[in-house]
Amino acid sequence: MQRTNYLKTACLAGTFVILFLIGWESYLRSQGFTLSYNDDESLWANARNRIYDTSPAAPVIVGTSRAKFDIDLKTWKSITGKVPVQLAIVGTNPRPVLRDLASDPEFKGTVLVDVLEALFFQPDGSFMEISAKKRLDYYPRWSLSQQAGFHINRQLEDHLIFLDEERFSLNSLLKRLPIESRPGVFVFPNFPIDLEYALPDGQLTFTDNFLKDTTALREMTDVWTKLGLTNTKRGIGGDTLTRVIQSVAKSVNQIRARGGQVIFIRFPSSDPVWKAEQQAYPRELYWERLLKDTGVTGIHFKDYPELSKYVCPEWSHLSPADARIFTKDLTRIIEAKTKWPLQNAVSQNIP
Repeated sequence: MQRTNYLKTACLAGTFVILFLIGWESYLRSQGFTLSYNDDESLWANARNRIYDTSPAAPVIVGTSRAKFDIDLKTWKSITGKVPVQLAIVGTNPRPVLRDLASDPEFKGTVLVDVLEALFFQPDGSFMEISAKKRLDYYPRWSLSQQAGFHINRQLEDHLIFLDEERFSLNSLLKRLPIESRPGVFVFPNFPIDLEYALPDGQLTFTDNFLKDTTALREMTDVWTKLGLTNTKRGIGGDTLTRVIQSVAKSVNQIRARGGQVIFIRFPSSDPVWKAEQQAYPRELYWERLLKDTGVTGIHFKDYPELSKYVCPEWSHLSPADARIFTKDLTRIIEAKTKWPLQNAVSQNIP
């Protein structure tokens, strides 16, 4: 009976795998894709570990994708000498994360809370909390082996584009098949594949290719329309709104009781999204009431010419160049409104 040469078979299979990966990586680079890191539960958990060494100069950021795009962390560091802890999650109600920080007896830091009304003012247990819940459930169970795998993968992600699971995993590519929604089944619309890239600190940034591609920009605004960002239907009210604000006030008071600080920020939006947000969530009924009932300082982009001058390329987030300027102005305004110790750093680094 002839013996099978398993070693030769394994070597041949390994060679094919290596050649495929080299070809796949070369193809992605030839298409101009940008190196990106997986913005997943492990990246979030790694950031969550850093919340105990925070300050006004290095706050914890809680919020949505607007906070991830609009606060440029590199610029913030150039001003204060410290890097914020980015705990914002794309497309997610930030209140569960705020509640988690409030419930942590060891946390005594500063929190910047992104208030995107359509996500922030949602009832407890809504669909908008799913991503936050996944991360909050994952963090306590983040084992040593998972942490080791995260750090090893981080070294590989520094060099290989195809490791971006958000764009190039088999599941992600299959989801891009042209399947339309039908009665009873909502198919989540696809974002342009070269829309953004994620940095190791959690920063999200539009790619140059996306900003130059008018077709991709139109695709993105179509996605926002399908997801309801241009919907003018009035948000929650009555007892539901009262309970939401009361829960936020409870979290704020818990953080303050330990010496921590909280500030609310309303980031820019523009064009149809901003028009719809004004109708669905009138400022006096939501933003102003939130500030009044919680006693928290708020910074609304419309109150400051230097923050309200921007036009978001896809109606909802700032371009990288605008985010850098926005961050410089935001730090100055935070210092002026709160008297937090940022002024010396601002004066030394920013003309």
